[in-house]
Parts: sequence; C-alpha cells; structure tokens
Amino acid sequence: MLLTYTDTNVVRFPRELRCFDLDALIAVEPDIMQADQLSERYELDILPFDLIDVAETEARERIAALNAADAAAFQATLRRMSAQAFARAIELCIHAKKVDARARRLRRQADAAKPAEFGFLNVCAEDAERTAAIATLAALTEAHRARGIDAAVSLKLQGCDRFFPFGLVTLPAGKRG
Repeated sequence: MLLTYTDTNVVRFPRELRCFDLDALIAVEPDIMQADQLSERYELDILPFDLIDVAETEARERIAALNAADAAAFQATLRRMSAQAFARAIELCIHAKKVDARARRLRRQADAAKPAEFGFLNVCAEDAERTAAIATLAALTEAHRARGIDAAVSLKLQGCDRFFPFGLVTLPAGKRG
C-alpha cells in the first residue's frame, strides 16, 4: 500500500489498483479456507483442487503456439498474458470484497431490525450473502487461474521448457488402463 501525504490528509492508493502481479493479487485474494464452507453452505460447486495446475497446462499450450522468432515481442506478449490474468483476478477479488461488505451491512441491519421489518431484511441479507459467496468463489477461481498462468509465463521467461505438473498425473496415450 502506497501512502501519499498531503497537508492534512493521508490519501491511500492501493497497490492492487496500479500494479498487476502476484503481490497485488495476494493483497486482495479471498481466503481459500472459506471456499469449501461457502460451497457447502450455499450448495455451490466445489472449486477443483487442481485449478492452478490446469491453468498452467493450458497457458503452456498457448505459449507453445506463440511465435518466438522476435524475442523482445515474445517476452512482451508473455508479460502481457500474465498481467492480463492478474488484472482480471484482482478486479474480481475487489468486486467480491465489495459484495461481501454489502452483505455484511445488510446482515447487521437485519439483525438490528424490529420484528416487523426483520423478515424482509433477513431475506435481503440471505440473498446478498449467497451473491457474496458466488462472487468469492468466482474470485478464487480467477485468482488460481492467474497463478497458473503466471507460473507458466515465469518459467518460460526463465528459459525452462520442461514441464513437471505438480499434483496432476498424466499418462502417455498408449499406457492408459
């Protein structure tokens, strides 16, 4: 977080609004430990455990299809691929935080409401909480995709062409049982 001091005020310029990298994503990413609880509570699909690995594999395939004849343009394309993935993930994470804050406000209002108003406010709060859960899971999905894409890009920029997927077991086509 970058702070700018003026005469009497401190103005916050969040890093994640100007920098699209892993550190910025970590600053806004929802807690992964909530994912299964949210999925179970609202009967939503559980996030796949291998989402980062799958995204990395897909990114490696896209990278392999790129023209690497011009090294500078190739590296710029790779960096842009990573930055775009982080930008999308950060955008969804920030959105999820806003939706979650709105749901918490509605829940506080419902809990503090008089009995005559409680029913309607409770329904609104429950709807907002479900929407926040969906937004949180979408943000986590996109954050994991960005991590996978960044891993593939980082390894390619370092010159690593060998791929050893962590967590995924792949068998040659002729050896599948």
